[in-house]
Amino acid sequence: MIQPANPHLLCEARGALHASVDHIQLWCFALNSHAGFTAQCGQLLSDAEQARASRFINPRDRDAFVLAHGVLRQLLARYTGMDAQALRFGEGAAGKPFLETQPAGRSALAFNLSHSRDRALLGVTAARELGVDLERHDSRVEPLAIGRRFFFGPEYEDIAAMPADLRHARFFRYWVAKEAVLKAQGVGLGFPLDSFQIRFAAADTSSPMRAVADSFDLARLDGHWRLQLPPCDPGWSAAVCAAGDDWSIQLMT
Repeated sequence: MIQPANPHLLCEARGALHASVDHIQLWCFALNSHAGFTAQCGQLLSDAEQARASRFINPRDRDAFVLAHGVLRQLLARYTGMDAQALRFGEGAAGKPFLETQPAGRSALAFNLSHSRDRALLGVTAARELGVDLERHDSRVEPLAIGRRFFFGPEYEDIAAMPADLRHARFFRYWVAKEAVLKAQGVGLGFPLDSFQIRFAAADTSSPMRAVADSFDLARLDGHWRLQLPPCDPGWSAAVCAAGDDWSIQLMT
């Protein structure tokens, strides 16, 4: 079960962390803390990140951004053995961030960060592209209207077939899966959501739900991305996406 850790306590831990190509390590943490820790995170950010933070009008949104990226730096510092403030990030063509300062003599470290409301989810692995998404279920979302417009036919039909009180949960299951695929591929949300289909395997309460993304536009999106949807608290959905079948989720604390 994915549950948010206290970000301050999470960053108090010391010792090296080691990424593995066989696992996608998931860190979930809350995006609220005391003012002192938030200020500490802010001091770790680059000039560009501080500029982005300053553009938030709502102080709560600004603090959430600072905490998310400050904790990201502190965790990646333990993976790389570098100072958190010294880490440098680049962006792919569609804005997907990657770590420029890679640890010497090790497989390339890959990460992906998602945040929603007061929680963040970070995925870390080695030598494998990944995407993660975390969403708080929003009661204002209209599952049928959005699903009809943006989802592939069988996906919409699956949502529509659910009882009204279960449609939001089924809608967000598809939503996080699709966003995780786009983030793994690094194409951004401008890619048409109805140009690939999510197919879920039979539910197994003993392990994360598994799914496959079949692309109908192989020139722009790789085929057969694999997904796992770890269990979350009621009202939340999360998805992890990477290529291949030879990986599993490792929940980190």
